[in-house]
Amino acid sequence: MTRPSLIKLTFQSIALTTGMVASALAAPKLVLGWLEPVDLVGKEMRVKAKLDVGALTSSMHAQNIERFERDGETWVRFEFTHENELTQENQTLELEGPLVRNVLIKRHGAPSIRRPVITHTFCLYNQIYRAEFSLTDRTEFIYPILLGRSFLSEVALIDSSETFLSEPICTTGEDVVDILD
Repeated sequence: MTRPSLIKLTFQSIALTTGMVASALAAPKLVLGWLEPVDLVGKEMRVKAKLDVGALTSSMHAQNIERFERDGETWVRFEFTHENELTQENQTLELEGPLVRNVLIKRHGAPSIRRPVITHTFCLYNQIYRAEFSLTDRTEFIYPILLGRSFLSEVALIDSSETFLSEPICTTGEDVVDILD
């Protein structure tokens, strides 16, 4: 190896090492399984969430979706029904929030559809997050919440061979981290 190549290799090694250190310092990420429990903040309800890097947008189970006006803004009200992991009983919550936008969902072998998007707060591990969720009837799916890669890319690395590596432990009044699309 000639001297110029050695110097070039050394500079590349320094740049790579510096980049890795800066990345590690900037955003430490959780290691989570492909299924994790989440608590709906202020609702005393825990559900299983699927962590899916194949989906861009997070989604939440919603039935009886109704748009309405509040203070000149469009809001969305809906019912969220699923088994509460804390009580092992089905529970229905009426949830609402301002409409953030409508998202176009592309489906394989079916026409694209538009869904309303709202923000919602939830506890994952020991942090309260506010994220955007498209609303859809997920009755035919096992898990009522799907966390997509827009959220996950900021928060976690997914170990697809594991499940339930965390336990939600949050208290009301904690700082909320916004992870918005």
